[in-house]
Amino acid sequence: MPDPRWLKVIRDVWLHKSRTALVVAAISVGIIGAGSVLNTWALLRHVTREQFDSSNPASAVIRTDSIDDALLERVRAIQSIALAEARRTVTGSVLTTSGWKTAVLMSTADFGTSRIGVIKHESGTWPPSANSLVVESSSVEFSGAAVGETFAVQVKDGKPRELRIAGVARDVGLAPGWMEHIVYAFVTPATLDYLGAPSTLNQLRIVMRDRSLTRDQIRAVTTEISAVIESTGRRVYDVDVPVPGRHIHAAQMDSLLFTQGAFGALALLLSAFLVVNLVSAMLAGQLREIGIMKTLGARTDQIAGMYLVLAFGLGFVASVIAIPAAIVIGRLYARFSADLLNFDITGATIPAWVIVVQIAVGMVLPVVASAIPVVRGSRIPVSEALRDFGIAGNAGNAGTLLQRAPGVTRPLLLSLRNAFRKRQRMVLTLITLATGGAVYLGAVNLRASVIASVDTLFGTQRFDMVVRLVGRHEPDSIRRIAGAVSGVLNVEAWSGAQAVPTDASGTMGSAFAITAPPGATRMLSVPVVRGRWMRADDTNALIVNKRLAEDEPGMDLGRTVTLTIAGRQSAWEVVGVVDAGPAPAAYAARETLAPHTGGGATAVVVASSVAGPASQLDLVQRIRAAMTEAGLEVQSTQLMSEQRRVVEDHLLMVAGFLGIMGQLMIIVGGLGLASTMSLSVLERTREIGVMRAIGARHSAIIGIVQVEGLVVALLSWLIAIPLSVPMSVILGKAFGRIMFTVPVTYIPEVGGAVAWLAVVVTVSVVACAWPAWRAVRVPTAAALSYE
Repeated sequence: MPDPRWLKVIRDVWLHKSRTALVVAAISVGIIGAGSVLNTWALLRHVTREQFDSSNPASAVIRTDSIDDALLERVRAIQSIALAEARRTVTGSVLTTSGWKTAVLMSTADFGTSRIGVIKHESGTWPPSANSLVVESSSVEFSGAAVGETFAVQVKDGKPRELRIAGVARDVGLAPGWMEHIVYAFVTPATLDYLGAPSTLNQLRIVMRDRSLTRDQIRAVTTEISAVIESTGRRVYDVDVPVPGRHIHAAQMDSLLFTQGAFGALALLLSAFLVVNLVSAMLAGQLREIGIMKTLGARTDQIAGMYLVLAFGLGFVASVIAIPAAIVIGRLYARFSADLLNFDITGATIPAWVIVVQIAVGMVLPVVASAIPVVRGSRIPVSEALRDFGIAGNAGNAGTLLQRAPGVTRPLLLSLRNAFRKRQRMVLTLITLATGGAVYLGAVNLRASVIASVDTLFGTQRFDMVVRLVGRHEPDSIRRIAGAVSGVLNVEAWSGAQAVPTDASGTMGSAFAITAPPGATRMLSVPVVRGRWMRADDTNALIVNKRLAEDEPGMDLGRTVTLTIAGRQSAWEVVGVVDAGPAPAAYAARETLAPHTGGGATAVVVASSVAGPASQLDLVQRIRAAMTEAGLEVQSTQLMSEQRRVVEDHLLMVAGFLGIMGQLMIIVGGLGLASTMSLSVLERTREIGVMRAIGARHSAIIGIVQVEGLVVALLSWLIAIPLSVPMSVILGKAFGRIMFTVPVTYIPEVGGAVAWLAVVVTVSVVACAWPAWRAVRVPTAAALSYE
C-alpha cells in the first residue's frame, strides 16, 4: 500500500494545479535564461578555439615593398619562426545587387598549399583560378553573390572587369563582411594583373614556433624580422601583432556573454524568490494539516521531507521542460553569435557537463529555496498549528490612515489593504518586478547612450563622403576638381599614413592610422579630453584617441614616441588625447605630416548640398568621374551614412542583446506577480464568498483583484526608476569593456520610463486576469466552506 505521506503530496499537487504550474513555470524560465547563455558560451568556446586554432592564424603580419622566395627563406631560417608565407591585399569596388560596394581582394601564390590562416572551402571550386574569384562566406548574403554568376570588379581607376564567382570559402580570421560592409574575396595574382592591380606579394605572415609567446615577445621577434627585411633594401611600412590565439572579436563576445550570463543567473535567483513565496504560502495554508499529522505521530523530519521531495519533484519537472528549450535557444543564439565572429557551429555539440550542471541546478534550486520555509513550517508546535484559522496578515496602520483619506472607496481600500497584507511576499514580488524594470530601463538608457555616442562621433565629422586617391597629389588641385562638381558644398584635401610605434628597446608595436586634415580644418572637430587639438604650425605633434592611449601606454599625453612612417623613423610628441571611436587612431595636421610622407594629399572629404543616400551616391560617382577625367586614380569612396550604419550595427547589436535579458526579467517578474495574486485570491476564498453573499457583483470582485495587482505593479515601477541608475552604470561599464566608453546615464530616459510603465501595467492586467476570473468562478457555498 502506498505511503499516505506521498499520497498527500500527490493530492496537494492535483488540488493546486495552477499553483504548481506557476512554480514549474518560474523555475523553468530561470533555467532557460541561465541555461541558454551557458549553452551558448560552451558552444562558442569550443567552436572558436577549435576552428580558430585549426586555421593556424598568423602570429604577426609585416607589410613591406615586396616579398620573394629568397626573403621567405631567410625569414624561415630564423629559429623562432615555424611558418612564413606571403600575401597581398588590394582594395577595390564590386558591383553588387544593391550597387557598388567596397571589396577587399586577397591573393597569394597558392591558396591550396597555404598553411597560415587556412581557409575552409564551403561550396563551388577552391582554390580560385585565373579571372575568377571565391567570395568569403560572411560576404555572400551582403553582396548577393551566387556561385556561377559574375561580378563587375574595379581596382583603382582600371576598367571594371567581369569575374566569375567560382565558389564560397570561410576565413575565420576575418571580421564578418556583412558587419563591416565589405565584400571579401580570394583571387590569384594573375587575376590582380587582369584587373590592373599590383600583384607583387607584400604582406609577410608568420607563425611562431612557440605558441606560448606573449604579444610583447612576438613584437620583439617582428623587430628582428624587420631588420632582416630592411637589410635587403626594402622598407617596413607597418606591423600588426594581434593578441595571440584570440579572434578579433573574441574579447567582445566573452564580455557580452559574461554580462548576459550574470543576468541569466539573476533571473534564476529571482525565480528562487517565487519558489520561496509559493512554498511559504502552501505551508501556511496547511498548518492545521501539519498539526494533525504531528498528532498522529509524524516527526518533523518526515514532514519536512515530504515538502522537500515535492520541491525536488517540481524542479525535476521544470528541468525536463526547460533544458530542451535552453538547448534550442542556446544553439540558435550560438549560431547567431558565431556569425558575428565568422565561425560555423554546424556539427558542434554542447558538452555533457554543461547539461548536467543545468539539471543539477534545476532540481537543487527549489529544494534550497524552500528549505527555510519548510523547516520553519514543519517545526511549528502542534497546539499552534491546530489553532490556525487561516492565513492572517494586516496592512499595519496603512489601512487606518487610508480610511481617513478623502475619495478612498471601500473596494479601493480593500485592494490596498490586501496588497500590504503579506509584507514578505509583497517585498519579494516587488524585488522581482523592480529588478526586471531596472534591467529594462538600464538597457533603454544604454541604447540612448550608444546613440548619443554615435551622434557625437559623427557630429565631429562635418562632411558626407570621402574619396580616396591612389598616390599623393597637390592639395589645392584635387580640391578644385572636386569643388567644381555640382552638389559639392565644401571640400578639403586630407592626407594620412600608417604609423608603427617603436619603444626604447627597438620593439615595434601594432600599426595605427594617422588622419591628417589641414591644420585649420573646419570639417573635423573632435572632443579633446586632455591636452589640445592640432595646429598648422605644429612640429611632429600627435593627437591620439583614448583607445590608442590605452593600448599603447607609452603614447599618453606629454610622452615622446618614435614612429615608423613610410619606412622612416621620427620622434613625435603626444599633445592631446581625444574621444574618437573604438579603434586605435591618431591625428596630425596635414602640414605636420607632409615632411614624413613626401607631402601631398591622399583624399578629399566633401560636404554636399544634396540629401538622401541615392543622391549622395550619385554625387560621389560624379566626383569619381571628375577625378578620372583629370587623370587621377580613385582607390575607394565611402559615404559617411554607410560608415555610420557599420558602427551602429556593431554597437546597437550589443545593446540589443542586453535588452533581451531585460525582457527575460520582465517574464520572471510577471510570473511572480501572477503567483502572488493567485495565492492572494486563494487565501481570501472565504472572504470573497462573504462579499458575494452580501451582493458583490463579479465586476467589483475582479476590479478589487486587478487594483491590488496594479498597486504592486506601480510600486515596482517607482522602485525601478532609482534602481535603474546603478543598473545603467553597470551596463555602461560593461559596454565600455566590450566596445568603447559611452556616457553614463544617471537620469532614466523619459520615454523608457513611460514605456516601462505601460509594460508593467500590461503585465499586471495579464497576470491578474486568471486569479480574478478564478475568484468569481468558485460557487458562493464552496467559497464559504473553504479552509
